[in-house]
Amino acid sequence: MTQKDIQNSDIDEEESQGHKTPLWLIIYTDMITNLMIFFLMSYCLTWLNEKDRQVAAASFQEVFGGKKGVVQQTLKDVEAQKLIDEEKQKNMEEKIKEQFSNVEINEERIKITLPSPVLFDSGKADLKPGTLKTLHEVSDIIRNIPNRVIVEGHTDNIPIHSPQFKSNWDLSAARAFSVIKYFIEKEKIEPKRLSAFGYGEYRPKVPNDTPENRKENRRIEISIIKVK
Repeated sequence: MTQKDIQNSDIDEEESQGHKTPLWLIIYTDMITNLMIFFLMSYCLTWLNEKDRQVAAASFQEVFGGKKGVVQQTLKDVEAQKLIDEEKQKNMEEKIKEQFSNVEINEERIKITLPSPVLFDSGKADLKPGTLKTLHEVSDIIRNIPNRVIVEGHTDNIPIHSPQFKSNWDLSAARAFSVIKYFIEKEKIEPKRLSAFGYGEYRPKVPNDTPENRKENRRIEISIIKVK
């Protein structure tokens, strides 16, 4: 065997070694890559709101299912539902403004403010029986909508002297919880929609420098979070 034959033999051996990857391994690697991409796409969908998820799902259906016009029809349906939701929200806002005197509305929420003296005795967190009618009216509004509801308790800056509550913070939180407890137990509002917070004297509406202002700062705020 000549030197040239030996060199050619070495080259053939190197080339054969460079193509030893089994076919099944290539297919398996492609499958794992595709699965990873699929799960990443699915995870990204969880960051979208309901309307955007519908459009994304329609896009997948059109691309992978071979159906034409799905995205365009879904966009029309989403837009139509948006108009319906806006009309419902507008009607709800008008109803709230008619029923309650102290209402604030902005892009994020509809806030109903109820004076604490109307709902609770001084230094107490038990709802007065005479106030249940007011909370029932709030319940009628929030019962059949999907919006989240946040109940916030506030006090003035006069220190509390009570064996039951160590601070105004404790009192405000207990009062807020009493309201959502009523919504859950008496009005059967879905618990996962409700949240309660207590802020004590730390978020006053007006300075705590007069009896009238302190009275205004003692309040319960019920916020209906707008669906976007």
